[in-house]
Amino acid sequence: MNNPPYGPDDLKEAPLSGPDFLKLLSEERQRQYPGPPPFYDALSKGTLGREIVQLWVKNQYAYWDSDLVYSTAAIFCKTNEEDTRTHILRKMVCIEGKEIVNDINGWTTPAYEELWLRLGEALGVSRGEVAAWSTFTRTYFATSTLRLLSRYWEWTWLDGLAGMYAGDLFGRDYLGAAREGLERHYGLSGGALAFFDAYVGDVSEDIGWEEEALAYWACTRERQLTAARAFRNRLDIEYQMVLPLHAAASGTTPLQVPAGTKPGV
Repeated sequence: MNNPPYGPDDLKEAPLSGPDFLKLLSEERQRQYPGPPPFYDALSKGTLGREIVQLWVKNQYAYWDSDLVYSTAAIFCKTNEEDTRTHILRKMVCIEGKEIVNDINGWTTPAYEELWLRLGEALGVSRGEVAAWSTFTRTYFATSTLRLLSRYWEWTWLDGLAGMYAGDLFGRDYLGAAREGLERHYGLSGGALAFFDAYVGDVSEDIGWEEEALAYWACTRERQLTAARAFRNRLDIEYQMVLPLHAAASGTTPLQVPAGTKPGV
């Protein structure tokens, strides 16, 4: 994803208004990915075997354990706009567990990774199994790309924000549907689904301020072009992360990274 700068022909048009830019992002999402990833579609309909759902829990753990907070923190470090930095800091608190500020406001929600492990236990997957799992290679390279884009020069803080926005829209829509599928078709309820209640609730709140910031700060043609590209990049990453699960459900055994491989930075 090493993209060259936009040239004079790309930049000759006037920038869109803030609302029109957000509309453009919505249209880009619909054009690029008009529906959910096949895996999430099958999960919401209850057509996956329980072993595939267990596989999903094991394969996605690294994302909730380290990849999401790493990429979010990398964008936080780049951001020099105070309001946005404050919102991203709160986002990191949600990821790492609202219980870390219990002494300030009494919150008790654990980290996403802990809630994800509890989901696994409810599905019959031990913590040891999850910790020992070697991620599928496609998932690994998707999350490594997210880390690289977030940390280095390819994405500005505003591009990173556009990526967060794409990821949050994806999570709100498809993990929300996943929760319903798990409750309806796989017999989970209550605390077993606490991850989804926390995560979907958090990102649903974040989408509002993300839209406000993008509408205001993406105020030039170049900023809009690069932010839209980052938005598309993040959608690609989200879809690629779960593609191996669809392959596994279809009878193909995806490749895994060697045991002990650490996340790419």
